[in-house]
Amino acid sequence: MATNRRRILLIDDSSVSLLVCETLLIGEGYDVRTASNLAEFNRVLSEWRPDVVLTDVQMPGLSGMELCRTLKASNDTVRIPVVLYSSLSEDELAVLALQCGADGFVRKANRHDDLPRALLNVLGPM
Repeated sequence: MATNRRRILLIDDSSVSLLVCETLLIGEGYDVRTASNLAEFNRVLSEWRPDVVLTDVQMPGLSGMELCRTLKASNDTVRIPVVLYSSLSEDELAVLALQCGADGFVRKANRHDDLPRALLNVLGPM
């Protein structure tokens, strides 16, 4: 069965953050896939094309900024919007997003309330 739901690929090394975000975004009507490391991310990306990548900034191995630069440097993924997601301050996130070419950013909050709105700002209404 085909779906018209927006597709989000979420990468975060925190299993708690992945679960909270996935649950929230599914509840908002998104089709969500998750990855906790780069190998999982690459496997999902090879099988499934997201409408947006939501990446934690601070991860072991490859930071969200490096991941964004890699995606933006590839002809296969350059058009996929990338949103940075972190507990850093909004000012810090704005600078990092500009530096790596991200399409947006959202600050992790205790309730993650800003996440759906931030994604709408990048993707537009469903």
